[in-house]
Formats: sequence, structure tokens, C-alpha cells
Amino acid sequence: MKKTHDQIDFNFSRPIDIQRNLEVDFINLVLNEISYEKEQNLNFDKHLKLLLLELYYCWVESDQQMLSVSMSKRGYLSNSRYNPNKISSYTIKVINFLKKENYIHFYPGFFDSIRKKSRLSRIRASDKLVKIFQRTKLPLKIKINHPSREYLIKTEGKKKIEYSDDFETQDVKEIIYNYNELISKTIIDIPLLEQSIINRYDKKKIIISKTASQANYIFQGSPYKKFKIEGCWWNRIDIEFLSTYSKYFIVNDSPTVFFDLSEKFNIFLKKKIGIENFFKKKDLENYGKSQICYLIVKAINSKNFESFFRSVLVEKKKFFKNEDLQAQEIKKNLLVFINNNQFISNFFFRNYRLYWDEYLTEVFYDLLKKCVPSNIPVYLIKDKIYSPQSFSQIVKSNLDQILNHTLGEKKSEISFTDCASYNFKSTGFFSRMFKSNKSISRRYVERVKTYK
Repeated sequence: MKKTHDQIDFNFSRPIDIQRNLEVDFINLVLNEISYEKEQNLNFDKHLKLLLLELYYCWVESDQQMLSVSMSKRGYLSNSRYNPNKISSYTIKVINFLKKENYIHFYPGFFDSIRKKSRLSRIRASDKLVKIFQRTKLPLKIKINHPSREYLIKTEGKKKIEYSDDFETQDVKEIIYNYNELISKTIIDIPLLEQSIINRYDKKKIIISKTASQANYIFQGSPYKKFKIEGCWWNRIDIEFLSTYSKYFIVNDSPTVFFDLSEKFNIFLKKKIGIENFFKKKDLENYGKSQICYLIVKAINSKNFESFFRSVLVEKKKFFKNEDLQAQEIKKNLLVFINNNQFISNFFFRNYRLYWDEYLTEVFYDLLKKCVPSNIPVYLIKDKIYSPQSFSQIVKSNLDQILNHTLGEKKSEISFTDCASYNFKSTGFFSRMFKSNKSISRRYVERVKTYK
């Protein structure tokens, strides 16, 4: 690896988003300050607009973040349904123009000998371009995404593939499109966080951002089988972080609650494999309920203890607060965990597939079908669903119906937990002042202003 690559974080990047709305007035103000031959063709203008928009959004999210871009013609499919702007390999020509005119920092792709894979090139705005951005004020109300953006994505492995529209896909599209419209008008955040960047257990960085958060419905085969809903910043949070901050999320700058679906994990186990596994007091001294759920699922789905152990070792910060815990200590803790769960451990290492995450997503999608038409914002974060407190009873009633139906229960109810109180005053939506034993970050106060 070259020295220049050691000095930047290649992992702190995101792909260029080719499904942006290019019809935004403020980008024309940026274009007016860019020195280039205005008689260039319309294709050049279109690709330049997209790159400038993405460089702007990327810079707003974090001035250290980069965009990953392909410098190969094979990296572009202009006729794909996932490409409403018809962005082509012409992008390469515009990148080279921006590089030549010193509007971007360009870091060429390379083969990563550690990860054993090729890395795409990276770009970010140069100081010259940032100065132009700083003179250009982004409107508070702006349509970030293309009107024909595809939120329904069919995949084969890790590759997007085309699909034909039918009644099933149209039903899903309507729900997911309206859900994205809803979350574009709402806000979810953790007010006490001073920085907009969350460092995950695997050292990946998550940016609390509106511009990089779209809820995508990803499926293989049939839209209703083993699908995922992801793409927003809160979808990338790990369970260790959530165990610390679960009570500090806020929706719409107002009192917030969450529903912990791990409450239903024992019933889920009973339905899927015929046994109940009550949370053991000894385990709860060392792990949170969510961590216990994921350990049990991981053990059941593993081929043997060694594969289970290796998997936990890779993700040890998810399960153990002590990052310096040695492998032998982790193995010892896992053996104790198995011993504490003798009844269910008979089902461990059978290479059985227990789809807990998929079940959570199915429950959430069923909830979206009930809440989105009523403009009730709900958010799935791992095994917890957040909503404004003002809608808590409606969300609870809907969740009870869904859970009883999917788990075969008759009158089982789910409880909800109040998030941290900030002593909200009813001074109008998105303009509440609050006090708390936790300090409210300046970052959050500034972010809330954009939603007034």
C-alpha cells in the first residue's frame, strides 16, 4: 500500500449516489462560480451537477468523508432502473476535469493487500471548492432525491439486478416511497452526542445525517421473502452502542418511546424450535437482553463451537465491554454461557437457520403498512422500534395485533419504555426548549433548527 493511502481513511467513504434530484436551484449558484467552458454539452453539465451535489452533501456530512467513484466504464449502467438521471461513464471525464482544475482531492484506487480486494478511487472537495460551498447557502427545504428514485432493490449476492414490476412490487414501492417521504420530514437523533460521527465496534464511522439516509427495501426472489430495510444511519448502529444509548434517542424533538422486541424472543424461540429460553439472571449480569438474543441465534446457526467462537471473536466489542479481553477469556465466557443455557444448548451447533433479524424486519414492515398512511413516524433500530410518545398507544395497538398474529399468541401485549426526559415545553413543533441531567449538544440544537 502506498504511503498516501496510509494517511487517509479509505474506509470513511460512501458510494456516489446517482439517484439525486438535480433540479435544485442552489447548485446553479455553485455552477456559476466554477470555471469551465459554458458551451460544453448538456451531458457534461448534468454529470458536473451530480458530482458537485454529491461533493457538497459529502462535505456537509463530514469534511473528512470521501466519495468512492469508479474510474472504469464498467462501473456505470446508464439504462438501469436504479439510474433515473442516466448517469454514464461520462462521469470519468468530469472527475478528471475537476481534478485538473483543483476542485477535488483525488485518491486513485489500488489493490488492498490486507483485505485482498481492489478499492475504488476516492474523491472529496478541495479547499478551493469548499470556499465556494461556504458562500452558497443550502435551502432548508430541499428535495434531495430524484422523484423517480428506486427504493425497491433486487439483488443477487451483492449485485443489484433488474426486475419486472407487478402487483407485489407496486404495493411495496408505495409503502417504502411514502415512508421515505415521511422520514424526510421528521428527525431522529441522540441530543447528547457532541459529534455527528459514531464510531462502530468494527471501527467504521456512522454519520448522523439526513442526506445519506434513505430507507431501501432489498430483496432476492420474491419481495416478501427474506427482505431487508436498510440504508439509513440508524440501521448501521451496533447492539453495543444501542445498549448504551437506547434511552437517549429522540424523534421530532419531542418525548419519545421505544418498544423492545427482544421481549418476544422467548415466544419466537418456542414457535420456531418448540422450546422456551427465559433470560437467566447469571447471563443478565454479563450481557444485555439483545446480546443474549444474538448469541443464542448465532450459536444455533453455527456449524460447531469453533465457528461460533471465531464469529464472536471478530465481533467481540458487540458482546464484551472490555476490548482487551483475550481470546481464552472470551472462550471461557462463552462456555459459561452455554452451561447456563443447557436446555436450549441442545439446539446449538446444528447449522439450523433461525431468522431473528428477518422476523424483526417483517414485523416492522407490517407496522409501516399501518403507520405510514397515518403519517406516524416509526424507526426500527436493531430489535427496538421508536416512535413519538404522542403516538405510543396507536403504535402499541398495531404492534400487539402484528405480534399476536405472527407468533400465534392470543392476548399477549408488548410494553414500551420512555426515553430520557428533557422537560419539553409545548412551544410549537420543532421549537421546544428543554432541560436535562444530560447536556444537550450544540450540534443537535443546530440540527433541530433546520426542521423548524
